[in-house]
Amino acid sequence: MDARVPTSLSIDETIRLAASRIVGCSDSDRVGILSLLNVPFDPSISGLSIEDQKNVELAEYLLSSADRVSSRQYDEAISLVDLCDCLSSPKGNAVQRVVHYFARGLRERVMQQLAAVQAMLESAASARRIHGIDLKIKSGLHWIAFMQALESRPADAPRVEILKVTAMCTGAVEPVRATGEWLTGFAKSKGLNFCFKIVRVEDVLDVRGEMFGVDQGREAVMVYSEHAFVAMIGRPDRMETLMRVVRGLNPQLMVVTETEANNNSPQFSARFVDTLFHYGAVFDSVDACMGADDESRTFMEGGIMGRMISNIVAREGEERVIRGVKLDVWRAFFRRFEMVERRLGPVAWQQARLVHETAPNGEFCTVERDGKAMVIGWKGTPLVSVSTWKFFRSARLVNGSKHLRIEFE
Repeated sequence: MDARVPTSLSIDETIRLAASRIVGCSDSDRVGILSLLNVPFDPSISGLSIEDQKNVELAEYLLSSADRVSSRQYDEAISLVDLCDCLSSPKGNAVQRVVHYFARGLRERVMQQLAAVQAMLESAASARRIHGIDLKIKSGLHWIAFMQALESRPADAPRVEILKVTAMCTGAVEPVRATGEWLTGFAKSKGLNFCFKIVRVEDVLDVRGEMFGVDQGREAVMVYSEHAFVAMIGRPDRMETLMRVVRGLNPQLMVVTETEANNNSPQFSARFVDTLFHYGAVFDSVDACMGADDESRTFMEGGIMGRMISNIVAREGEERVIRGVKLDVWRAFFRRFEMVERRLGPVAWQQARLVHETAPNGEFCTVERDGKAMVIGWKGTPLVSVSTWKFFRSARLVNGSKHLRIEFE
């Protein structure tokens, strides 16, 4: 039997006392997570038991890390999360258990899309004017990470004169506008000249290159596509229209993150089994990372994944719009548009391995190399692929044994 010293403070009291101590030693205009908490307690902990004092200090680290995430100070946030990991435990007292799982959630929030961000950073290493085209922007966290990475460029690297992000939108525009406001505020806090624009169309067939306002020859264009193509597999006219537009933008690099699943079989039985295994792994990973009563988990499972599963299983023909395919299918598709796959750099792999080795439950997250791309999975089941692409720009004739062949650079 595990005997523990009883504590006199509840978790609620511990958190509020920790918040009061942070607010007491912080600037009076501090905002974020802490501003949402009531802090009626005397910040002194001198009269508490040793166990309670340790719990309050641990809660302080957690609240401070959440406050750093809220204000986009990610480097400091990760340092504090690391400290929480060292001092908390899923088998400790109630406070330690709570901190353990919240710290894991914070780490997962911060450590997203690092490989994709690093690929874009390397491609724009010498650029003064950078234009990011986002084909399906969501939270925009990858652009936050990109801005932070620009800050850490070597001192002898060219100064970034302007960063532009243009988001394509075919649905509700308000969430996209909110993301743009968040990015604009963050860029302002960093003293970065930033411009955000929305390209709103009812249908992908209506997209035209001139809508993106690319200043050809003067800015480095990066195209970022996160799950933008998966709903267009059954609508090849939309995919081809979008790819022709993207090619016309003359991007230095295109980063593609897509679902790594084979649930596009015309045979229902095969499609059902493949979908069951894929989403079984997704649900398993969510279960390991989020609490059973977490509202975000409920929305993710029911509001997002549930709808996708229903579409794959219950619909046929044009009504079945979710059609996940494997990386090799994407490769064949992109090559039709004279694109060459680029190898992810060593820094991207180092960052992925760091997350794999240090994140809670990271031993269950698999990071595999598939040719030049990265495939991220859960307990051996592939879930997502990250690949980078560039359009062919020149051709040269190469003498072969029997024929002349053309190689593209």
